[in-house]
Amino acid sequence: MATSAHAHEQPTTKNELLTLRGIEKSFFGVKVLKGVSFSVPVGGMVGLVGENGAGKSTLMNILGGNLQPEAGALRFAGADYAPQSPQEAARRGIAFIHQELNLFPNLSIAENIFLTRFPRAGATPFIRRAEMHERAAELLREVGLEIPPHRLVERLSPGERQLVEIAKALSIEARLIIFDEPTTSLSERETARLFALIARLRASGLVIIYISRTLAEVFGSMMTSWCCATARWWAPA
Repeated sequence: MATSAHAHEQPTTKNELLTLRGIEKSFFGVKVLKGVSFSVPVGGMVGLVGENGAGKSTLMNILGGNLQPEAGALRFAGADYAPQSPQEAARRGIAFIHQELNLFPNLSIAENIFLTRFPRAGATPFIRRAEMHERAAELLREVGLEIPPHRLVERLSPGERQLVEIAKALSIEARLIIFDEPTTSLSERETARLFALIARLRASGLVIIYISRTLAEVFGSMMTSWCCATARWWAPA
């Protein structure tokens, strides 16, 4: 069962991008989240640490619009936030990068990035591919991936695929990105590259929520705040 969680050293100011207050959720009569509360400022980063079943993914699925809380309230970018679908969450600027990446190996990088938002030639079904590739190349440069956007995803390494997912998040102008155990399939070099990119994203004002099962990863990421989930939710004093 979960108890309340509060972000560590988070100021209560108008710079807060995300605020959760008293979030609760149960499955089949079992309380998974109880009174979860924390805030994250612009450019902040929260780590959620714990074993499977601790409620980390449940909370993030509420943020991502896959689940709705039974109690509590959320605010995002100064407005009430209660997404009813992942599409609504994306429109508000929240991107969720799952542990199992949501990419189609038989499609190109550019096609994966713009899969649901292909640039069209007017009202026709024809895709403006030159424009799509140009914009995809810009996004790839933003995440530090110097690869042609027409390359098939099946030819990419796990680390490169993850960077494509981050480029997808940037393509919707995300203001908050949730990473679900992102280093599971990465090499040491790819992990270092990911953390360097996260630092750049934070410097640009993005909020990062980082789900992990290891405390070392959370402390090593220089997060401005963190919450810990095991059998109970808690936060450092």
